Amino acid sequence: MAAILLAAAPLIAQERPAAASRPDPRQVFADLLRPYQGLNDYTVKITAKVDMPTVRVPDFTATLFFKRPDKFHVETRRFAPIPRNSGVFNPFQFDPAKNRLEFLWTQNLAGAPADVYRVAPRDAKSPIRQYHLWVGGTPKRILQVESLSLRGTRATVKIDYRPVEQKDGAWLLPEKVHVHLTFPEGVQTPEGLTSPDNPVTGGMRRLDEISGEGDITIVYEGWRVNTGLDNSLFKQP
Repeated sequence: MAAILLAAAPLIAQERPAAASRPDPRQVFADLLRPYQGLNDYTVKITAKVDMPTVRVPDFTATLFFKRPDKFHVETRRFAPIPRNSGVFNPFQFDPAKNRLEFLWTQNLAGAPADVYRVAPRDAKSPIRQYHLWVGGTPKRILQVESLSLRGTRATVKIDYRPVEQKDGAWLLPEKVHVHLTFPEGVQTPEGLTSPDNPVTGGMRRLDEISGEGDITIVYEGWRVNTGLDNSLFKQP
């Protein structure tokens, strides 16, 4: 999950249910993470289309490497702004032990009911102030994520999944994500688009400023899970 890539704009809620009918957030998120407990690492090819009026970036491909709990590395020959909190599939970032969780309400999302939760990282160094997550479907999964960074960048991420067959069974992994970003005026060095272990993606640091709104669409292909990626792959250059 992106790593896989996020709270966001004001939301209109339906009437909140009685407290007795509210799901236990810690149990819900423990259940969401349970299918991924055996996921140690993955490698996947991504193809991305960037539409940002203030940043001219051609479509690009890259190879994304992830190792539990939060290591990632990107290899690409081109300038590649990867949204680290949405383009990198990482279900472990929503571990109940690492976040404050609150059930908010239930509402329709794309014609189906979804429960909405507020997730606030406990780590004082986290660049994200809070997330809103929409949980629904069968099996239950995260369908949409909205985030608000400490620097004011907002992101809305919609996730499409598919079962991916591997030698150790099938994994439900992203097939496509669409990220809508809203930047505050004149924000310097947009941290959400920087992949610090990649000298090409790290070139985002040379931008003087970025503002307005933009979209990134990422397609994932060729998943390889639990191949035993070495830690040396994730060392900073």
